[in-house]
Amino acid sequence: MNREKILKTISVALFVSMAALIRFNFITEGFIVAMSVLIMGIFIYCYEDLSPMYIAALSGIFSPLFRLILTYIQDGRLQYTLETVLPDIGFFFTYGILYTLIYRFLIDGPKTLRNFTFVIPFCDFFGNVGEMTIRSILAGHPLFTVEILTYLGIIALVRTALVVVVLVAIESYSSFLVRREHDEVYKRLLTQASVVDSEMRLMEKNESDVEEVMKKAYNLYKEAGADPEVPHRFTTQILEIAKNTHEVKADYQNVISVLQEDYLDKIGNQSMLMSEICKLEKANVMNLIRRRGYHASVMVRGQADFKVHDSFKMMSVIRNLLTNSAEAIGTEQGRIILTLSAEAREVRGENRTLYYRITVYDNGPGIEKEDLDTIFLDGYSTKFNRETGYIQRGLGLNVVQDYVENVFHGTIAVNSRPGKFTEFTLLIPAKQMEEDSQ
Repeated sequence: MNREKILKTISVALFVSMAALIRFNFITEGFIVAMSVLIMGIFIYCYEDLSPMYIAALSGIFSPLFRLILTYIQDGRLQYTLETVLPDIGFFFTYGILYTLIYRFLIDGPKTLRNFTFVIPFCDFFGNVGEMTIRSILAGHPLFTVEILTYLGIIALVRTALVVVVLVAIESYSSFLVRREHDEVYKRLLTQASVVDSEMRLMEKNESDVEEVMKKAYNLYKEAGADPEVPHRFTTQILEIAKNTHEVKADYQNVISVLQEDYLDKIGNQSMLMSEICKLEKANVMNLIRRRGYHASVMVRGQADFKVHDSFKMMSVIRNLLTNSAEAIGTEQGRIILTLSAEAREVRGENRTLYYRITVYDNGPGIEKEDLDTIFLDGYSTKFNRETGYIQRGLGLNVVQDYVENVFHGTIAVNSRPGKFTEFTLLIPAKQMEEDSQ
């Protein structure tokens, strides 16, 4: 046994011995029903890396020692104190020996709450018998009767029931904590997968741009090669550009393939309730607000709930809109309101169709009128540093619009008043939202 286990065993035994101070006399003077037995049973079950025999043996030393000191201080008679306290040793040693022998020779398999429930009343009962045997020897006459043995059996069953109730409560709470931790990990995984899915969308678009650059470079190479006035080194450099661009395209394809096959396909783009998506993305944007020291509050108003098949893309849409609102408000006081509702609409004279309306409102600085026509253009960003030339695009409203219109077959509109508010409104057919939109 290493030093850490020795210290842990001693600590457990001391705790059990302290619990022995919570007790009451039963059957005969000196024989007590103590909380220490309950505590010891709980510790023996929970600390599987510690030896039950060592826990019981040390408890059988420390517990009588504590009682001896306290009883002698209160009574002052040493012989009486020894006769009253020392039989406790018989209980703890009998308990530990029986428990160890049963699990070593009689129980086939690991310790479980089920077999533990049958073992400890047996150990408790015969531990009390061992203690009463020592008291009978010290008293000079037998203390056992049928009634006393019945009481000992009842005590063992009651203490076992209390131990089991506590252990069930501990296991239930532990399971709750594990489930909650797994839920948090799963939520983070979903968020990461959604981000990867969005980035792949951008990479696929960039792949087309790279392909176009490669074609133009190669055509330029052929034109330059046919012109005798163009220096040879220029045509060679143009060809190198075309080759390097082709390699970039191949790398893009490899990355996209690996992300799709080894990451997204294994996680699975499962359908989710819109309320769950909103709850998750609200938590994500609140974390961003806290990290950056923003002062925005976020509220979700759900007048309708529905299942979203392509959850990753909807998560990206909601996250981008909420993030844009939070960044627009910044360190000023403000609020963001995400609202879900359903409505029936007539489109082009057809029968009334159910639509889901999703709005993201913020009372931030708003968007200038001249920018309203360009915010959905590819590459547009308000996060531009005029001094450094750095531009932060993130997912971008262009891709948000792409998801809404081409994946969910809906519409997205913006209404804004500078210095007052900005509101994005998504209107998506219920059928397209809930069906496979791939």
